[in-house]
Amino acid sequence: MKLDKEILTFLNKSRYFNNLIRDKQLIVSVILICLFWSLVYLLLFYKPGYESKAKVWIKNLATEEFVTSLDTQNQLTPLTQAGNPLLTQIEILNSHRLKQAVVDYKLKQGEKISLASVDINIKNKQNTDMLDINYKDTSPQKAQEILNLILNEYEDINLSINKKIRTVRREYIDIKLVDIENKLHAVRNRIKDYKTKTLAIDLTEQSKQLVDQQSIVLLRLEDTIAELNNTGSSIVAAENQLSLKSKDALNAVALGSRNENLVELRKNLNETLQEYELDSAKYASTNPKMIALKNKIETINQQIKKQIELSIGKYAQTQNINILDPVREDVVTKLIENKVKLMGLKAQEESLKAGLQRNNFNQAKIPEQEFNLDNLEQEELALSNAYDQLKEKQIEAKIKEAEAVSNIIIVDTPSLPKKPSFPSAFQSIVLGLIFGLFAGLGLSALKTYLEDVCDNIEAIEVITGTSIIGTIPWLDTIVDDEQVRNIQALAYDNIVSNLMIKSFKDNKKVITFTSSSLKKTHPTRIYQVAARLRKSGHSVVVLDCDFRIPTIFKTANIEDEVKINLSELIVNLEQKIHKANEGEEETKNNNVQELLLNREIKNALTVDEKGILYLGNKAIILEPCEFFGTAAFGYIMKFLREKYDWVLIDTGVAHITPEFLIISKLSDGVILLVNKTITYTTLQMITKSLKNANIPFIGTIVRETESKLVGDYKTYLHLQQDPN
Repeated sequence: MKLDKEILTFLNKSRYFNNLIRDKQLIVSVILICLFWSLVYLLLFYKPGYESKAKVWIKNLATEEFVTSLDTQNQLTPLTQAGNPLLTQIEILNSHRLKQAVVDYKLKQGEKISLASVDINIKNKQNTDMLDINYKDTSPQKAQEILNLILNEYEDINLSINKKIRTVRREYIDIKLVDIENKLHAVRNRIKDYKTKTLAIDLTEQSKQLVDQQSIVLLRLEDTIAELNNTGSSIVAAENQLSLKSKDALNAVALGSRNENLVELRKNLNETLQEYELDSAKYASTNPKMIALKNKIETINQQIKKQIELSIGKYAQTQNINILDPVREDVVTKLIENKVKLMGLKAQEESLKAGLQRNNFNQAKIPEQEFNLDNLEQEELALSNAYDQLKEKQIEAKIKEAEAVSNIIIVDTPSLPKKPSFPSAFQSIVLGLIFGLFAGLGLSALKTYLEDVCDNIEAIEVITGTSIIGTIPWLDTIVDDEQVRNIQALAYDNIVSNLMIKSFKDNKKVITFTSSSLKKTHPTRIYQVAARLRKSGHSVVVLDCDFRIPTIFKTANIEDEVKINLSELIVNLEQKIHKANEGEEETKNNNVQELLLNREIKNALTVDEKGILYLGNKAIILEPCEFFGTAAFGYIMKFLREKYDWVLIDTGVAHITPEFLIISKLSDGVILLVNKTITYTTLQMITKSLKNANIPFIGTIVRETESKLVGDYKTYLHLQQDPN
């Protein structure tokens, strides 16, 4: 299969080459047409063009920084990794603005051109920053002037772009500078307001004072707690000594021979008031000591009030009156004194703890105040630095804006052309010839592709898988009738010889003839083959099984001698065979029945003057398939195979008529009659259908023009007439 594909590919290429040789007149005609149009163009439309040339260097615009670096890029730096500044410059040169400048110049000169007709040729030499700019016009002077105009306009565009970039940068810096200045002013106001609100003039000093004050309060609190514990121990010892609670002992003293508690309380009150007045000049009212003195004064007042109540009101009504002796009274007095002192120490302890708590609260607020103030100061520092930097960049931007220059340098000024540019008149003619040649070759190849004609005998053999039995020349009118008969006779003799050789080898005698052409032309060929087989002494029967277009009787000139149509014979035999199988015949002898059928087939045969037997139809039948699948037609084929040397069957078109495969299945093989103009598609379709049905392909008979046989025969006749 792979070899077949390779052969088909080779044959297909050979077909294209052969068609190029055959279509030489077509190719020459196309070349002449293109040459003619080249001449017409030169005479009517051609104007010589003169091309002016210039060379431009694209330089880097990076300049020295006077104050600070604005950036590390310039407008020539690509925006993306795939960008190319030179290609950007080429696009500027191809812009409508430059082309419009050329159009305006032409209009001033009295010429009218469109924007699309302006062609500026720009080329970049590889690995350089150089651009070659060319412009073509009808005269050398105009080409030079317009190229000068283009370069001037190009410089103006670059200068405006560079200046605009610098101006936009400077304006942007101005705007951002004002914005940062406003933010810096706002942050500084916030710092001022925050310090005023939180009294955070110096948070470090304030934090140190709070720590010192906390140490002092802690020491006093420890002393107070220690004294409180000692006083509590003294009270417990006195209560244990008296076996009385302090409250009962106090009542007893109040109702004793003397009540010095009130005297002592008043004395303590006076001393405390004097101490308070003395300390109020040194300490603030929020001082822990002052608070403790206030609490002590209040406590003494309450005790005095209770002593009065105990002495006068409440205990006058009780009957449990204890009167202590002077010794125990002194112990009770000390107990009461310690009790009063204990109450004062507790009040002082609470006051110190409250002061310590307030100190801790104030210390806890210090980190938050310090954090907020630090953030504001950091923001103020950042804005201050940004403002200083932008101020420097503003100065640099103003300097760069003032020194904006173009980034192109004209290395070679526009030249004055001395001779016309490509294409000249001679070059136009050469181009016309070359285009005509390629157009002719392309047209020939397209014609070969669209025609799909299998005009190669070797290709026919490869596709069908069998050899060519012979060729029938397609003669022109120049050859006389006698030569036509001689050449055709020689062709048919070769066909019959090849057929006999191929058939005798495999004992093939029943052969189906079909055609690839929709036009009915092959019955004549079957008749010629049958006539030569008969002339060789063989018995030949020709079956015309193409009921749609029956022509064999007309070809043999025996239309009036036909005894019975093949279709009628098949119907009669089918009825008799059916009745015999059902046992309805009077005689049951199979041999007698077979003899009767054979006699009926023999009687249906029609013989012509050459002794060829025929069996076919005179009437047209449009649906003949039902006849060839019957037992009667199979019996007819069996009878003819046994009684005669050759049975030649004429069928309809192979790839059109459905009965072709049924008939071919009953034969020994198929011979395909084709013209040399058969398409590859048709030939492949016929071959595929035969292979799928397992029908042998004996060979093909080709009718071709420019046959080698004709040329050889003409040469032979010429040599026979040569007197030498």
